[in-house]
Amino acid sequence: MLAVALLGSGLILICLLITVVYSAWPMGTLAAILQTTSTPTPIPTATPSFTPTPIPLPTATYTHTPTPEMAQPQAHQLLGRPFDDEHSNEPSRHYPYGSTAGGKYRVHRGADFPNPSGVPVLAAARGRVIVAGTDRRVVFGERVGFYGNVVIVQLEQTHRGQKIYVLYGHLSNVRVQFLQEVDEGDLIGEVGMTGVAIGPHLHLEVRVGQNSYEHTRNPELWLRPLPEKGTVAGLLVDAQGQPIPGHALTFYRSETPDRRWQDAATYPLSEVNVDGEWPENFVVGDVPAGQYLINTYVNGRLYTEEVTVRAGEIAYVTMVST
Repeated sequence: MLAVALLGSGLILICLLITVVYSAWPMGTLAAILQTTSTPTPIPTATPSFTPTPIPLPTATYTHTPTPEMAQPQAHQLLGRPFDDEHSNEPSRHYPYGSTAGGKYRVHRGADFPNPSGVPVLAAARGRVIVAGTDRRVVFGERVGFYGNVVIVQLEQTHRGQKIYVLYGHLSNVRVQFLQEVDEGDLIGEVGMTGVAIGPHLHLEVRVGQNSYEHTRNPELWLRPLPEKGTVAGLLVDAQGQPIPGHALTFYRSETPDRRWQDAATYPLSEVNVDGEWPENFVVGDVPAGQYLINTYVNGRLYTEEVTVRAGEIAYVTMVST
């Protein structure tokens, strides 16, 4: 019992000593001793990454594409004559394409071939008939009933990728059927004066691109000239290069400059179409081969151009008034 009492007294004494020591030591020092001390791991400084030197993009280089040169005019005298050798195959000079016959009629969109009624009309080129009959119910011209009995042939041949149509108007009789194929020289009808016509004649039109009244061209640039003859196409413009419409011109043979050979006139480009190969505003067809002078007066001043006509060819001339 004595040993237990002594052991208990010793434990009490030790506790008292710890209490005294603890109370005598500074609080922060003791906390520092008791706390586990560790060295913080330093945060590594970021190593700069490699920045490549930018490679400049190539500057866009403008490549000049030259404008294609205008295609040279192509003669397209694809059409034969619509009559045999016993009848008139020359278009009327009184009322040519683009003319008003001195203000008497509407602007003409074709070529007229005066011949007696009943004279056989022949196909001018190979193709297929797409219209054969009357235009009393269908508009093929300015209005219904304009051509009377009419035949329209779509040619087998094209020009610069465009379809070509030939119209034969004012016929007394139609001798072909719809979708019939015809060759040059085949009978297609007979001369008459049906529709809007004064006197018997054949009205012949050339249409390019579309079979419409608005797509006509001057037929005299599509007809093959008669033997030993050629065609003259020309453009009369003012000092600013603008076409002069409705203006008179006179043709003279060079060997007889005091003797008038043929009169002509420019046509209004606001109402009829140029050919597309030549920017013409006057045409005279079936001109005997040779040298010619073309005279015209603009604002009281005489202008003259000389032109050489070769058989079977188209001669082109530009007349500029200053």
